[in-house]
Amino acid sequence: MSTQGLLPLKGPRRPTLSNFISGENDALIETLREGLEPGGWTFLAGPPGSGRSHLLSAVLSERLKAGEAATFVALCTRSQRALLEQASGDWVILDDIDALAGSADDEMLLFNALNRWRVDQTGVLMSGAGRDRFELPDLRSRLGQATRLTLKRLDETDLRLLIEQLAEEYEVVLGRGAADYLLSRTARNSAAIARLIETLAGRALSERRTISVPLIREEIRRDPV
Repeated sequence: MSTQGLLPLKGPRRPTLSNFISGENDALIETLREGLEPGGWTFLAGPPGSGRSHLLSAVLSERLKAGEAATFVALCTRSQRALLEQASGDWVILDDIDALAGSADDEMLLFNALNRWRVDQTGVLMSGAGRDRFELPDLRSRLGQATRLTLKRLDETDLRLLIEQLAEEYEVVLGRGAADYLLSRTARNSAAIARLIETLAGRALSERRTISVPLIREEIRRDPV
């Protein structure tokens, strides 16, 4: 099928602190914006899908914009774990550290890296669902030295605001009742909703449709959220 004349979808959404729907997390966002101390350690705790990766990516952008050396490591991606042995600079940002919990080798890798960063006075920003699943006592002790920030899930009002914001960013029309239908049929977390809206926006533009209840229904049947 020819794609001539189809409207292109905007590129991937760029995570920033400003476009994060904060809900009850205003103080936490302000800490990430202004309160991270050079050489300090911070642990951003929150349930899966609550926006941890968005916030860590946003902080990475802020630190690089400020001219600081910063490395981002997505620990849920196994191939990136080797970066723990060499990452250095002003900041190291570790997403999903609990992906290492339960593996003796991975826990020791993280423990050794944290010790090196402490000596080098490297700032560390970590995220995860929690720290309780780690088995190495010395590692749990090290992680306990980080300032803990707890990210709260968005409520229904804020999730609806997120849906409307994403539709506006992708420049697609949100049909009548679409937000309510989406919220009643999908997981109540911001990451899942953001992924679904991106997919729906791509279809809406290519098929010259609005993000309507029928379109949402079709997409959920194709790929349940």
